[in-house]
Amino acid sequence: MPDITSELPRVLIEASKAELHSTGAIPRPQVHMLAEDMEHSYIGFVICRMFYRGQDAVTAIGDLGTLPSVLKMTRLMILWEDLDLLTALNQVTDPGSRALVLLDAQFDRHTLHRHPFEAVPTGQVVNGVPTVSLRWETPQRFHDGPLPEAINRLLRTWRELREDDMQETAMALQRSGYELNWATPTG
Repeated sequence: MPDITSELPRVLIEASKAELHSTGAIPRPQVHMLAEDMEHSYIGFVICRMFYRGQDAVTAIGDLGTLPSVLKMTRLMILWEDLDLLTALNQVTDPGSRALVLLDAQFDRHTLHRHPFEAVPTGQVVNGVPTVSLRWETPQRFHDGPLPEAINRLLRTWRELREDDMQETAMALQRSGYELNWATPTG
């Protein structure tokens, strides 16, 4: 059986690509939680609440680290679309910077997997809307490189290893609009 930590990045990127192709929607920022000291290490994931541009985006994305901190997760896989995130953070962006990004984070290091793509007009119009196809470019990998401030805040929050109540933390996140999804172990 393949190791979840080696398969999860591929699965997350492929699922995000499939969703992007079928719906045109990019994934909201999300954090997938792993406890490598447990037999079934994949615990589940949290999808970010809706947010406004600027400081609210930094806060919302940074707070994705709260539940993994309380649960004492040993590893996180964080997924976002780069242009969307940078726009939300009011950072200068190049329209060519579209990419699905997956950050494999451990306590002392991280690896960024960037999957750039370009939206190419097809020349077709469906229901009055021009359509595009996606052209995927060569994936890139970076070790311990710079990250957007909202992602750094998420990592700092997680690495605090908070002693808060798990149930209260989960309920507070849900009341704020975060989506929590728990894994069900099989076998």
